[in-house]
Amino acid sequence: MIPTKKLLNVPVTCLPFEEQIMLILRWAKARDSKFVCLANVHMVMEAYKNRLFTQVLYQADLVTPDGKPLVLMLRRMGIFNQNQVAGMDVFLNLCDLGEKSGTKVYFLGSTPDILAKMKRRLNQDYPILQVVGMKSIPFVSIEEVRQNRDLSLVEEINQSGAEIIFVCLGCPKQEIWMAQYQGAIKGVMIGVGAVFSMYAGLTPRAPSWIQRAGLEWLFRLIQEPRRLWRRYGSTIPPFVYLALSQLFIPQFKAFGAVKQSLLERNMVVDVETLDFSSEKLGEILIRQNILTRDELEQALMQQMRSNNKLGEILVRTNQISLSQLKFYLKNQSITLGQLLLEKKILKQRSLNNILRLQHGSQKKIGEILLEQEIVSKDKLQEILIEQYVRRKGLFLTSNEIEGQSQNNTKKLVVG
Repeated sequence: MIPTKKLLNVPVTCLPFEEQIMLILRWAKARDSKFVCLANVHMVMEAYKNRLFTQVLYQADLVTPDGKPLVLMLRRMGIFNQNQVAGMDVFLNLCDLGEKSGTKVYFLGSTPDILAKMKRRLNQDYPILQVVGMKSIPFVSIEEVRQNRDLSLVEEINQSGAEIIFVCLGCPKQEIWMAQYQGAIKGVMIGVGAVFSMYAGLTPRAPSWIQRAGLEWLFRLIQEPRRLWRRYGSTIPPFVYLALSQLFIPQFKAFGAVKQSLLERNMVVDVETLDFSSEKLGEILIRQNILTRDELEQALMQQMRSNNKLGEILVRTNQISLSQLKFYLKNQSITLGQLLLEKKILKQRSLNNILRLQHGSQKKIGEILLEQEIVSKDKLQEILIEQYVRRKGLFLTSNEIEGQSQNNTKKLVVG
């Protein structure tokens, strides 16, 4: 289960940027038919006003917190480690990792002129990126998108071998388009909005300090006042009111009351039965659909002949990128302390103090956390289960924690 929080009844994905990128790459490798929405204030308000569009976002496989206001809302709701998953950053990271891992990409939408400018820049920035198609489709209304599916376009994209399809049709049309083609197009579709024109050099991106301050909307308004003033005027004030209502007014708190976490499953987990030892890297990559069993066996044969590490062989043979390898290696041996830091439950200084206490008393970290009332029993159990699924390579897979105790009592281990 992918954790989400409802922001004005929109299910926004609660995963750090790096994890969302790795998940998209995993789906792309398998050519799963998925679609990703990059949610900002405009998209959330479109969904708030239109129930049909809300259903589209519920159908999406990821709804990333693109806008900084959404990130701030999530942090206010307890998701302290959530960072911004912005469209341009998603685009650049996937192009970079796609080049290194041999992922095939397709660009759909916008205008022929913008696509041509993008192609020239892509050739400079990512010379070996496998661009298998660029297509500007004729204008169609949202109703036409809902009612029709262009089968020739589906065949063209599928025959190209595209694993990631960047879609630029504007919100909400591109999200409705992706929902309509979900299940038909064999690849991960990502609605990127204004990213094409930004990358082509037609629309400048806000400086990093403006992005960090959450004022990218103001920068864009100054750049395109005639096009954007009406949209911002009709979305930002009501969003601020509704967001404050959800966060601070009791009768509106039902919007975010559904607790989404690793504990939300149709099974009972007996934590005391879990083996927290690190899984082998090869098994993790199979579980994450990065490698097949045959590919792993071939890599292990190469390892025996060369005495190189398995990860080195996989990177050298372009079966995994260096960034992916580092990501999975980090999770393979992640500690409880690292998770506490990652989730911003503890700062490094506090963790160091707890580790000193642990060394002197021989108590487990979990016991100290409970004694000092730093976390509740439920929260500690949630973190321990996350540590387990990440060490075993089970995170965000359909078979998480299978085969565990089926009794009705949750037991707590504080190791």
